[in-house]
Amino acid sequence: GSVAAEGEGEAAASEGEGEAAASEGEGEAAASEGEGGGEGEGEGGGAAIDPDVAFLTDLGFMEGHLRAGLALYEAGDLSAAKTHMGHPIEEKYEAVAKRLDQLGYGDLREQISALAAAAEAEDSYEKIAEMFGKVRQTHEEVRTNFDAADQLKSFAALTRVAADEYAIAVEGGTLANVKEYHDAWGFMRVIEAEAGELAASDDAKASDAAAAIVEQVEAAGSAFGDLQGQGDYEKDPSILYAAAARMELASLGAE
Repeated sequence: GSVAAEGEGEAAASEGEGEAAASEGEGEAAASEGEGGGEGEGEGGGAAIDPDVAFLTDLGFMEGHLRAGLALYEAGDLSAAKTHMGHPIEEKYEAVAKRLDQLGYGDLREQISALAAAAEAEDSYEKIAEMFGKVRQTHEEVRTNFDAADQLKSFAALTRVAADEYAIAVEGGTLANVKEYHDAWGFMRVIEAEAGELAASDDAKASDAAAAIVEQVEAAGSAFGDLQGQGDYEKDPSILYAAAARMELASLGAE
């Protein structure tokens, strides 16, 4: 339908404007979606993204960087790991700070800062993983304040962000920017984990929609090789844009 068509259109646009997108960089591109002033996520044309969905998308954005950082740390790529661990505070936290304070989770800033500092200090992987676990636990508690439909919509929105980053990563059909590839990889891992949990929900509508989203994460796996972008895979952003459009349709079923 129209959402899928829009997804493909965006894919084409993002490929055509690779340099423009690259110059915006991660932070701004994601921030435009994340702060409620974005282009709308296919919900009623030009409508701005719902503030709750935007907040949840930003939360996933931060966790995606941390997931990528954790995996890179475990793999021994400490330099890349440090970069990704630092990005949630540097690029995104201010967009979510006020809402987190209102919900009573203002201490998340300190948790993420401590995790980034531990990575910089090259602490043991076990310590880093334990600290990440605490951050994720806080994220999980924050998410309980939002209904399943908004969480599911945020997965579609985060997949669009992943697609935008991925389009920069594979510009020209080759892996041109592994950092953006790591971002897209990390965002998809968040969606996989969170949608997987919702798929086990007692709410049949939410469970079915979440299971459909997990299927889309699996389908989008054809756009990824290993953690560092090695291997044989399709370097095609439209795979992710199409997955985002299908997730969006699936999320509507949970309302």
